[in-house]
Amino acid sequence: MGLRTWVKQQLGMAPLPDAVDLLGAPSISMPAPKWMGLDLSIPDRSWSVARLEALFWDAAQLPTPSSLQAARVARHRLSQFWLTAPVDQLEFLYVSPLGDLQRMLLEGPLPRQPLADDERQWRELLAERMVQPEQHSRLLNLLLALMPYTGPDKFKLSQAETLLPEWLVLDYATHCDPALKLRLEGPAGYLNPAAESVGEANGSGDPALQDFELPVLCQQRGEEALAVLSDAEVVRKIKALITLYGLAPDDQETLDELSGLRRVLAQLWLDVDASDLEDLFNTDVGEITSQLISSGFGAVLVNADDEMTRPQLKRCAEQLDVAEPDYQGLIFATLLYFPANKIEFDQVEGLPNWLVEALGHL
Repeated sequence: MGLRTWVKQQLGMAPLPDAVDLLGAPSISMPAPKWMGLDLSIPDRSWSVARLEALFWDAAQLPTPSSLQAARVARHRLSQFWLTAPVDQLEFLYVSPLGDLQRMLLEGPLPRQPLADDERQWRELLAERMVQPEQHSRLLNLLLALMPYTGPDKFKLSQAETLLPEWLVLDYATHCDPALKLRLEGPAGYLNPAAESVGEANGSGDPALQDFELPVLCQQRGEEALAVLSDAEVVRKIKALITLYGLAPDDQETLDELSGLRRVLAQLWLDVDASDLEDLFNTDVGEITSQLISSGFGAVLVNADDEMTRPQLKRCAEQLDVAEPDYQGLIFATLLYFPANKIEFDQVEGLPNWLVEALGHL
């Protein structure tokens, strides 16, 4: 090899012998699969943000059966769009006119109207997908698709302040969670005033009542209750029921199922050993307890058993010293039967830090 050729090779001016072309087409042709399972349906017509905006405006300003019907179709089109939008482009899309369109829809009349049967099926399908672990990566897609089918303050997402990005959390709170909106917009440390006070950490009350036992709420106790509530399918079902309760709080079947599961959950908190309390809270049991308390289901007494359980737990919380480790599970059991933000324990002195922090998020 001459000097001139060697210099050209070093400078990239001449091809190297036996060089590998990394950008070239592969030499092996792979056969195409016989069938890909593609959706071959083609939408009947195209759509535009301007067109949907006009339909939502007509429904809000000139409500007629036909304008509302057209807006319902437009709502479904927008919901489908969010469901299929690229996950890594959601923020870019939401800060565009598409986000304005979503807010216009949420502020309009449609979320306050009853749903058609197929719209209700669509809503329930999205709600069920949201609680499936394999759908976690598309949580924001599902939430954006679902919100237009929920009434104001009818749907709560557990740990929304932690899970949702800054570009979405305020709009979510405005439509779904006014209490969170107040926290986001108000001064740090804002707390809703409690309408009812239950118990004091110093155990004040009639000393004659200090020795009564905690109530027995159901036959499934201790390890048996834990086995039920640790089953992955049961946990998924409870989360789905909590979501459905937020969407349709008057559905009797949902109320009946949640009432029975709440009873088992409360019994487990009454039975758990003090040394296992924190560990239990850090499992799925703690998560569904927090979700159920935050959902507002505690305000609902579904049957006679519920009506008897609430005063029993209230009396225990008033008379027993919940700073005592053996009675700290009573706190969660009681909160399950009272409206969210309508009950407080007057003192936190003596409670472990993890429990104080947990109560601060409920």
